[in-house]
Amino acid sequence: MGLFSNKETDWYQLFVISSSFSSKAAKTLKNVYDDGVIDYSEIQKVKAIEHEADIHVHHCLKLVEKAFVTPIDRSDIVEIIKEIENITDHIDSIANHTYMMCVKEVDETCQSFMGLLVEACVKLEELMKNLKNYKKNIELVNDLVIEINRIEEVGDKMYLNAMRTLFEFETDAKKIFTYKILYEKLEDALDKCEDVADIVQKIIIAST
Repeated sequence: MGLFSNKETDWYQLFVISSSFSSKAAKTLKNVYDDGVIDYSEIQKVKAIEHEADIHVHHCLKLVEKAFVTPIDRSDIVEIIKEIENITDHIDSIANHTYMMCVKEVDETCQSFMGLLVEACVKLEELMKNLKNYKKNIELVNDLVIEINRIEEVGDKMYLNAMRTLFEFETDAKKIFTYKILYEKLEDALDKCEDVADIVQKIIIAST
């Protein structure tokens, strides 16, 4: 467990690992949604990823508690770790609600949302990989922050149009209820990606 020993801890690698769980969860759920017809056994894989992510977070928090010196403020480390965890938790919540509401198939809007979510998570993982040397990669880091914000803005517009279409044209009350919840949760997950990018930007601005 060298990664988690106090002297050898690569704090920035912890962020990379955290973001990799979010990416993996998003890609797993996207594969389920892309099939159109929901396979509940495949959805369970998201829960397994979320469980791994939880274990990782607990390790990280123990490290912060024991550390004497950290490359950035302890509070910033904790905030990044917990906010990335929120992304994975939100993806798990989407999977849980897909199962609980007995969703057997999803529409193209849900599939498009999942595409955006995967894109945002992948960009976030790339951002974490470049954060350690952000002073050398400042332009790339800033571009990634901007791109994640752009993806979230696309998601906002998609959410607005999807909800309008849903309430204007759908007459089945169960479908309205189901898709309203799914759209909201998908949009919330995208918001969480933007939150992490904004935290990174705040830390960079404070250190320059």
